[in-house]
Amino acid sequence: MNILYLISSLKYGGAEKQTIIDANLMAGNNRVFLGYFFDGPQKEIIDRGVIVIKINKTNYLFTAINIARIIKQNKIQIIHCSLFSSMIISAISTLFCNIKIIWHFHSHEYEIPFIHRVVLKYLSRLPRIKKICFVSRELINHFHRERYKFPESKITLLYNSASIPWGIELHKKNDKNDKIVIGYIGRLVALKRVEYLIELAQYLINQQFTDFEICIVGDGDRYGYLKQETQNKGLSNYILFEGFQKDVERYYRNFSLFVNPSGEECLSIALIDAGIFELPAVAFNTGGNGEIIVNGETGFIADTKKEFFDRILLLARNKELREIMGKKAVEHCSQNFSIETHLRQLENLYREVNNG
Repeated sequence: MNILYLISSLKYGGAEKQTIIDANLMAGNNRVFLGYFFDGPQKEIIDRGVIVIKINKTNYLFTAINIARIIKQNKIQIIHCSLFSSMIISAISTLFCNIKIIWHFHSHEYEIPFIHRVVLKYLSRLPRIKKICFVSRELINHFHRERYKFPESKITLLYNSASIPWGIELHKKNDKNDKIVIGYIGRLVALKRVEYLIELAQYLINQQFTDFEICIVGDGDRYGYLKQETQNKGLSNYILFEGFQKDVERYYRNFSLFVNPSGEECLSIALIDAGIFELPAVAFNTGGNGEIIVNGETGFIADTKKEFFDRILLLARNKELREIMGKKAVEHCSQNFSIETHLRQLENLYREVNNG
């Protein structure tokens, strides 16, 4: 099968990362193309088997014509596109070629202008739009049931996957006599609220718990501010900034627990990976976090900042609880979000679309 994945950019972000993961997975037995408009650091994680095409984005119409040309030249059968502009452009391309399209919603897209919302709702009814995928049940409610009322027959749930294979040998550190390492992996942007982790460090110290380290892996426009705030508050011995890392496995192996302070999530790949590494996690009650974390069993879902801090302290102080929750986390995440499970779902999806 010839498949074109279409994404706006290769910058930091879960939608971009999942698109690359999907392209890499399907390239084993298919001819896979990955089209994008803007470069970014995640280009490094694209496998050699994927044919990468940088597309010049002008206006939507001319870009759609260019994509139609690529489709014809390479005999593309399915376009799997993620995020708003890719969805609209792919739909317009059907005016110039015969192609089957999958839309994939990875984010809430709160800032879509009214005219674009109307266009999105109308285009969703085109017969060439075969499936509309959402990465969490919460996102189905947000877009489909509350806002757009897309055609019901096209709606499907397609969870994000782990980026790390299930069943790997963990070789996790023994933290019996070491510092508790509280881990975060993700973008350093405003909506992720990583400044909460600076407040967390001060909270733990105030609670007379000082045998810890907060490890922050990622980059973004808040990197400099967060690092400076850490220094200003005299917390540099407690908080480490590691920047963007291609190989995150070694960090998960070193974490004692995982935290996600974000105020907006759809389905965090980092949270899923944490579960694959048998890490209990604490996150806020937003987006699909409650679909990854079984509250009270594999970690905790918090409604307030205080509850977020309290649950982290509870886990940091209790190794037995971390181990019990970690074992349940890997069971839950491997069953629902493993690479193997996701690959089967992708193959079934493409088979249904191609034969439909």
